[in-house]
Amino acid sequence: MNFLKIKLFIVSVIMFAASSAFADLSFDVSIDTSRINRTRGFLYLQYGGLNGVPSSVNVREIRFAESGFISGPPSDQVVDGSAVIGRLPSFVHFNNTNGTNDYNQGYWFKNLLKFNISFPGPPVGTPDGGSSTFSLCIFRDEIGLQPLFNADGINGSVAGSLFNINLMNDGSTSTEIFASEASVTPTPAPIPTAAWLLGSGLMGLVGIRRRRK
Repeated sequence: MNFLKIKLFIVSVIMFAASSAFADLSFDVSIDTSRINRTRGFLYLQYGGLNGVPSSVNVREIRFAESGFISGPPSDQVVDGSAVIGRLPSFVHFNNTNGTNDYNQGYWFKNLLKFNISFPGPPVGTPDGGSSTFSLCIFRDEIGLQPLFNADGINGSVAGSLFNINLMNDGSTSTEIFASEASVTPTPAPIPTAAWLLGSGLMGLVGIRRRRK
C-alpha cells in the first residue's frame, strides 16, 4: 500500500476526531414552570470552583412567550458579580475567577423556561479532582430565602436549586438534577467548518492519489 495514501488517511482521521475537542461543551436546559405560571420570582445563576482550573460558562438564548419575561434590571443581591459579564435574556458570561461568581435576575414566569449553557474550550489541567460547578436556583424573593422548587434541598443540595453541571479539570462533565421539573440535555456539538474542510480535503487527496495509480 502506498505510504503517502496511508499518511494522508491517518492525518484526515486525526483531524476529524480532534475537531470535537475544538467545540464547546453545550447543554440545552428546559424547566417546567407551569405551576408557578404568572409568578414573579428570581433566577439565580452561580458558577464557582473547588481547585478548578480557569474556565468559563455562557448562558444564552432564553426564549420568551412561554418562557416568561425579564422583570427589571439584574439584582445587586449577589455574592460577587465582578467576573460576570452581560445581561439576560441575551447572554451572560461567567468566569470562575472567584470562589462564587453569581447573577440574579427578576423574572415573570410562564409555562416553560428554555435556554442554552455552554462551556467554551473545556479545561484540561491540574490539580486532579478539581472541578467547577454551574448551578441554577429559582426563588420567590430577591435574597434567596423562599425557594420555588426543591424546597427541602434534597441530596445535600441548596434549597431552591434545580440542577448542577460539574466541569472536571480533565474536561469531563457530570449533571445533578434536584427537581423533576428540570431537564438538562447535552447538545450535539457541530464539527467546526475548518476541520471539516481540512479533513475533506485530505480525504480528497487520498482519492486523487488512488485514481492516478
